[in-house]
Amino acid sequence: MARPPQFDRSEILEKATQLFWEHGYRGASVSDLVKATGLLPGSIYASFGNKEGVFIACLEYYSVKLEGNREQFERESSPLTVLRNFFFAVVEQSADGDDRRGCFLVNASLECGESETAIKSKVRGCLSQNETWLRDQLEAARQVGELSEDTDTTKLAACLTGAMFGFRVMSRAQEDSNKIRDMATATFECLMTPWQQVAI
Repeated sequence: MARPPQFDRSEILEKATQLFWEHGYRGASVSDLVKATGLLPGSIYASFGNKEGVFIACLEYYSVKLEGNREQFERESSPLTVLRNFFFAVVEQSADGDDRRGCFLVNASLECGESETAIKSKVRGCLSQNETWLRDQLEAARQVGELSEDTDTTKLAACLTGAMFGFRVMSRAQEDSNKIRDMATATFECLMTPWQQVAI
């Protein structure tokens, strides 16, 4: 009976994620994965099935990291402050001139076609988790009176998600950083201020 390959899965997925992030799903070959991770082709196929399997595992790995990043913002006592800090942290990542690669999930969504159903399904699931988290923060803000009782937290979370998606795409297109920041500020105020004023 063959022994399963022994390696640090998180370390391998981190290296593979960076490779896919830099070159895209189609731009990275199995040979590139071998060079980046140090795994032999047989180990890659035995552990992940194929290149698509590696990519899906990378999406899952990246999503778990995002979940950890979101949790650090929950230390704030105000749900609206949690939401605001997270939103503008994402904006700042998008506007950062040192790394304009865009979001790994967003890039995957834009690159992969509908024929790549497993990848598209995983991307949608990961993005949905983020939208659900935003809705939870909005709902918490509504419950403590920071937002109006009739705030549609589902639609508002969807709008915030769409805005962040757009800023990531703009970053990938090398849009001016200050323009991204200005648009984000205006977007957040336009979406949130009416509901805050009603709540007050």
